[in-house]
Amino acid sequence: MEHVTALILAGGRVEELGVLTQRRAKAAVPFAGTYRIIDFPLSNLARSGILRVGVLSQYNPASLMDHVGVGEAWGLHGKGRELAILPPYQADNSFGWYAGNADAVNQNRDFLEDSHTVMVLSGDHVYEMDYRPLLNDHIKSGAALTMVVKQFPKERLKGRFGVAKVSADNRITSYEEKPENPQGDYGSLTIYVFRRAKLEQYLDAAPGPGQLFHFGTDIIPRMVEKELVRAHVFDGTWMWARTLDEYYHDSMNMLRIWQALDECRVWTNVEESGTGGAGPCFFSATSQVYNSRISAGCTIHGRVLNSVLSPGVVVEEGAEVRDSILMQNVKVGAGTVLQKIMADKYVEFGPSCKVGSASECPPNRVMTESHRCGVTVIGKDTFIPGGSVIGGNCQIEPRSVFKKRIFPEHGSYLKGGEE
Repeated sequence: MEHVTALILAGGRVEELGVLTQRRAKAAVPFAGTYRIIDFPLSNLARSGILRVGVLSQYNPASLMDHVGVGEAWGLHGKGRELAILPPYQADNSFGWYAGNADAVNQNRDFLEDSHTVMVLSGDHVYEMDYRPLLNDHIKSGAALTMVVKQFPKERLKGRFGVAKVSADNRITSYEEKPENPQGDYGSLTIYVFRRAKLEQYLDAAPGPGQLFHFGTDIIPRMVEKELVRAHVFDGTWMWARTLDEYYHDSMNMLRIWQALDECRVWTNVEESGTGGAGPCFFSATSQVYNSRISAGCTIHGRVLNSVLSPGVVVEEGAEVRDSILMQNVKVGAGTVLQKIMADKYVEFGPSCKVGSASECPPNRVMTESHRCGVTVIGKDTFIPGGSVIGGNCQIEPRSVFKKRIFPEHGSYLKGGEE
C-alpha cells in the first residue's frame, strides 16, 4: 500500500523467557521448528502489500539482524521496497539508547518521510492478519489512531495488557495501561495505525533525553481523551509468549494447529534458519515418530513423541524425545531420554542421559512466577555429558560445558561449569 510505513518494535529481551533471551532479542527466538517469532509480523506486512518497513532493534540484535537481513525473504528488497534495521545511534539530533517504544519511534522520524499513515506493531507476537481492512477502515474513518484489540477474560488482562473500553460504534472511550483491576475487556495487541501528522504532534511532547517515553502510558491515554481513536477487533488465533511457560504451551499448541500454520504462508530466511541447504529428513528402520513436527535435515533413529524438532536435529538409536522442543542442530545421544525439554540451538546430550520430568515439581528457584510448568530449558551451545540426570523446571545458561555427569534437582538454575 502506498504512503504507509510500518515500524516493528523488536528491541526487547523479555526476562521472563530466561535463557532463551539471554543472548538474543525475543523477536529472534525460534518458533514452530523453522521460524523466528518476527517472521509472523513480517509475513503479515508483506502479504498486506506494506513494502516500507523499519525494524527497531536494541537488545542483543546480532541474531535478529542476521535473520532479517535486507528483507529479501519477505519480498521487501528491491525497487519500491525497503526493510531497514533501525538501532539506536548518536548524532546531533539523537539521544542514544531508546528509552521506551515511543522514544524509539521518535528517534526515527526521518524514516517516516513521505508517509501519510504509520503502523507501529510488536515484533514478538504470533498470529496471521491481513492489515488491509484495518488500514482501509482507519483511513475511511478519519481517526487519529486505530488500535487492534482482542476480547479476553478480565483475569487474563490483569496487569499484562493495555485495556480499552469499546463503544458500540467501535470508538475507544477509555484506555488503561496494564491495570490490576481492568474496567474494560478488550486487550491491546500492540498494533497501532496513526495518521502521521497526529502521531508527530504527540511525539513532539516527548520528555528530555533518556527519560522513559511509552505509547501505553504517555501517548495513547492522551489521544483517547482528545482525538477520535477507534478499535479494530481481531478474533483470530493470537499468541503472546511472555513467559517460558507460555512459550512452551504455545509451541505445543502448534502441534494441534500446524496445518493452519502452514496454510497461512509464513515466510522465513531459509538460509539463516538452516532449511535452505538441508536435505530431507532421514528416518531409519528403528525410528518411531508420533504427533510431531519434524523439520528438514533431521535424522531420527530413536523415538519422538509430541515434539517439535528444528532443522538438523539428530536423535540417535535408543533415545526418546517426548513433549519437547529441540532447536536447530541439537544432538541427542544413544539411550538418552528427554521428557518435557526445550533445548536451544547446538545443544548436545551425551549418551544415556535422563533430562526432565513428567511429574509435578517445584518452580524454578530463580524464576518462580514464569517457569512453573515443569519444562527444563537448556541454553544454546551447551554440552550435557553422558549419564547426566537433570530434573524438571531447571534452566542451564548458554555455552555451559560440564566435564562430568551432573545431577541438578528439580527447579535448579545452573551457570556454565557448575558441577
